Amino acid sequence: MASKAMETERKDESFWREFPAMADYFSPGIVPLLRYIGLDSKQAMHEFGELVGRNAASKMAGLTTDQMLEELSQVWQRYEIGALTIGRDPMVIQISNCTVCGQLPGTGEMFECAFHEGFFQGVLSERLGKPVKVRQETNYEGDAGTWCRRLSVNAT
Repeated sequence: MASKAMETERKDESFWREFPAMADYFSPGIVPLLRYIGLDSKQAMHEFGELVGRNAASKMAGLTTDQMLEELSQVWQRYEIGALTIGRDPMVIQISNCTVCGQLPGTGEMFECAFHEGFFQGVLSERLGKPVKVRQETNYEGDAGTWCRRLSVNAT
C-alpha cells in the first residue's frame, strides 16, 4: 500500500515538474477555446478551485467543519504550501507565505488567486450545503518575498 502512495506521489511531482511545458503546449488550444466560450483564465481557475474544494470536502465528510478546517491547515503545513489560519466571526482565511503564488515576482499590483478563492468556496459550500462566497480582500508580501492573502467568507 505504501509503495502505491509513493508511486502516486512521484507521478504528482512529475506532473508539476512538467506543468510549465504542458501549459505552454496546450495554451494555443485552450486560450482560444476559453475566448470562444467567453471564459477568462481567472474564471477557469476559480471553477477548477471549486471542483478541487468540493472533492476535498467530500473526502473529509466524516469530520466536523472545524476539524476539516484544521485538517486543511495541517495539509498546508505538511505539503509546505504555506501557513493557513482561519479566524471566526466573521470567518477570514489567511494564507501566509504561499509557496505557489510566492514564485511570482512582485509586480506592485494586487495578485488575485482565483484558485484559492474557488477552493475555499467549494470546500465551504459543499460542507455547509449552501452558497458561500469567498473573496480576496487584501494581498501583501510576506517573508522572503512570498505572497500572503486574506480571504473573506460570506455564507448566506
